[in-house]
Amino acid sequence: MKRIPITLISIFICFSNAFAQSKNTLVQRINEIKSNEDVYFWDQFTDYNAEVAKKGATERLLQYVNNDRAELLSVEDIMPHVSYINIDRGEKKQYFVYIKKTDANAINKGGTITPVVAVQPSDNTTPAIVPVRPAFVPDAFVQRIMETKYFMDVYKLLKSLQAQGQILQFGKLRDVEDYSSLDLILFDIQSQQIITMLSSENGSGNRTNMVNGTDDSLKNYPTNMTAVIWYIKK
Repeated sequence: MKRIPITLISIFICFSNAFAQSKNTLVQRINEIKSNEDVYFWDQFTDYNAEVAKKGATERLLQYVNNDRAELLSVEDIMPHVSYINIDRGEKKQYFVYIKKTDANAINKGGTITPVVAVQPSDNTTPAIVPVRPAFVPDAFVQRIMETKYFMDVYKLLKSLQAQGQILQFGKLRDVEDYSSLDLILFDIQSQQIITMLSSENGSGNRTNMVNGTDDSLKNYPTNMTAVIWYIKK
């Protein structure tokens, strides 16, 4: 049996260590962004096709960017200003995307950014007071579910709330024929973490995203990558 030269083994070990360090750095960066929700908008999407994954992640991010905007932006408007992290999932491709909220708020239709310039009033003038519309705030129930994060923990919480009478029923989509009138909790199948929460359908067949207040639809989330729990509150 031939021996592998020591130099080749050393090179392989160094390469493996460098790869592991690089991966750990990416994970650390992603966790830092997720923990700074006052600073960043972020989301992620997974698909077998890299371009589909990238566009899907950007479309989800766009929902947050467009929240409370009078002039809605498109994917093409925000893409030049979005940062992308490509995560290797074997056969599947996952993109984690993020943008600073200050940058997102400064983007105009057409994709240009207008810098905000502070204007100092003269000694004899009074600065104008510009009314600011309050940002959408999820209700207490939605916040509690989102903070629970993981599928099994949410399931246990719903079970507890049902015992207390706060939840009348909950279950899986395949347990019901018509779920158009039901509120939904969506999970990523891979990570088991909550993606978002959707209200029941309105007259146009769309739902309200109860996390950011935007129009949304269950069709926006691939069925092969999404687990769903429906529920009925008291």
